[in-house]
Amino acid sequence: MKDNSIFHRKRTLITQFTKSYSLHFVIALLLIGIAVLIGVSFFLFQNVQDEREVVEEKLQDVTTENQLNWQSTLDEVLYPDHPDFFVEVAFEGKAIAQSRDWEDMIEDEDQSEVLGSSHWIWNEDEGLFYKTDANAGSGSSYTLFIHLEDEVEFLTLIAQILFFVGLTSLIVGSILIHQFTKKSLQPLLSITDAVGRMKGTGDLNERIPVPGQPYELQQLGTKFNTLLEQIEDQFEREKSFVANASHELRTPLTSFRGHLNLLRRWGKKDLEVLDQSIHALSEESDRMERMMEQMLMIARNEHQQIRREKVDLSILVREAVEQFQPRDHVKFEKHIEEQVCVDGDKDQIRQIAVILLENAIRYTEEGKIRISLYDNGEKAVLQISDTGIGIPEEDQDKIFDRFYRVDKNRSRATGGTGLGLSIARQLVENHNGHIHLSSKEDEGSTFTVHLPTGDSPSAL
Repeated sequence: MKDNSIFHRKRTLITQFTKSYSLHFVIALLLIGIAVLIGVSFFLFQNVQDEREVVEEKLQDVTTENQLNWQSTLDEVLYPDHPDFFVEVAFEGKAIAQSRDWEDMIEDEDQSEVLGSSHWIWNEDEGLFYKTDANAGSGSSYTLFIHLEDEVEFLTLIAQILFFVGLTSLIVGSILIHQFTKKSLQPLLSITDAVGRMKGTGDLNERIPVPGQPYELQQLGTKFNTLLEQIEDQFEREKSFVANASHELRTPLTSFRGHLNLLRRWGKKDLEVLDQSIHALSEESDRMERMMEQMLMIARNEHQQIRREKVDLSILVREAVEQFQPRDHVKFEKHIEEQVCVDGDKDQIRQIAVILLENAIRYTEEGKIRISLYDNGEKAVLQISDTGIGIPEEDQDKIFDRFYRVDKNRSRATGGTGLGLSIARQLVENHNGHIHLSSKEDEGSTFTVHLPTGDSPSAL
């Protein structure tokens, strides 16, 4: 368990940011250090080269003259300005003079060339030398060794300073970046902790804290809370749906049980009881079948993809009207424009018209049902009006809720389940439309459906 915790800590954003900073800082420090050392080395070597040129000019002058005291002459050339220069003068290949300490500094067996170059010489005891040979003419020549001890020490000092400054900056910077990252990610950690607590409790009423800044985390918190609200609403709707469905199914089951008991007692002896019970059982089974079909339709509509195509709504509405037979005292009045087209699912749009017509017929005992369809230039408008019992004003906001019925006894007697209008609204919203109710009690109701036409941007 401990190893797993260490593994997760290594994968946190704070650790990754700190590692990334440290890696990039080390790379940058190495590049800067190499650039500084190269620059300083070039500057120091250029100074050495300038000194070498001055010394070589002097040696060119003295080697062309006959010198009686070479040691004194070399001391005048090299001291006190060039104490790190060591010279050997030769005539026709034979050494005739050497500067001070030549034998101690130069004639050492522990010497080797650096990187295969004859100019750079490494002495195990004295360090780095730069060597050059020159021919002074008239058989004279000289060999010049320049001791680079001061330059090497200076470069070593710079490298040490860069190393310790860089190491200190790396340690301090890593601590600061760790603390800064931890502070910056604190809102995200708070969100993570809140989500973890919600997972443990399962309480959909909880919300995650929304930080004031940064903007991205503020947006994340806000949208996450909006998602939680939607999930909570959906859960409450499903919970209410299950409760209502259980209640609605309990009623026909109770009726079933009552009639079965009645048949068990009197059905064999009383034919009238037998006929009444069979008729009641048939009606209740039909009602249960309709309810189950509508419940399945709701479930399908919530997850079904709409197959969009160009649909002639005028033809669909006419076909829907023709499949209904109004009562003797109820007439259909049709005002349907030709070629009113929408983009959508043909079967779902037909179902909208069927549900609204069925609802109008069910609650209109006498009068007329008016079916109107037209294109207002932006949307297709379908209106179905009746002269039925109407809907009280206090119930109009709830009429599209699942299982809601204004008069439960009347709805049950006419075969209503309380799901039709809910399904109609869901189908309309699936097509980016909206449905509106206008009703007065004892005068009738008008349901108006607005659906985007094929040319409307909202149809996309």
